[in-house]
Amino acid sequence: MLPVERREHILTYVEEKGCANIEEMALNFDVSQMTIRRDIRTLEQEDKLRVTYGGAVSKSFLMEDIPYEKKNAVNIEEKKSIAYEAQKLVKDGQIILLDAGTSTIALAKLLMRMKITVITTDLKIALLMSDSSTAKVYATGGSVSAITKAHTDVTALSFLDSINADIAFLATNSWSLDHGVTTASADHFYIRRKMMDRTAKKVLLADSSKFGARSMKTICPLSELDMIVTDSRFSEESIAAIRAAGCNIMQAAP
Repeated sequence: MLPVERREHILTYVEEKGCANIEEMALNFDVSQMTIRRDIRTLEQEDKLRVTYGGAVSKSFLMEDIPYEKKNAVNIEEKKSIAYEAQKLVKDGQIILLDAGTSTIALAKLLMRMKITVITTDLKIALLMSDSSTAKVYATGGSVSAITKAHTDVTALSFLDSINADIAFLATNSWSLDHGVTTASADHFYIRRKMMDRTAKKVLLADSSKFGARSMKTICPLSELDMIVTDSRFSEESIAAIRAAGCNIMQAAP
């Protein structure tokens, strides 16, 4: 396969998945990781995608909400391992805010047997946790996004404004040292800011494939978070840089 043909296939692959890491692309296209790095850099120079720390993301991934089914199909094992580490931060009796997202759904599955109160904007999380015999679950109410299946309007904001939570677990499609946690959606910006205002502890669940990317609106700098829970793909230098930015970071086991 000629390099130009391979790059077109890589672009299609990234656009279909939303994001992809270097290791999986190297395996999928049967080339070295160095070749993939060169190819995605070329595609970024052509303004066709965005390179992140661990791979690449499509431009649409950073510019608009992504359907749940598309997000749920990528980095599945990383999300499970991140959720496993995040669960260790939760204690019985606590009030937990869960943001909408596939990482938070992975966490919700592990919280089913705990004696906690969960408040979420995510309909899928609310339905999942309604089957728990120990956890209480509240959906914020309000209009539901057809894309993310989450409440996003002033009704949700009003509900959250009365909450006093112990921990808020936030999700994102993009985060970086320079721009912090970002989002393409104004609605999700206001929801996440309100969650941060109404909790004692703010925790971001984010895998490395989204690190280095940025979207339209900055939700917060990394220093405003109490903890970032991520996967094991980061180098020691990157972990040190994140800590130097003023945030604690917890890495899941490989």
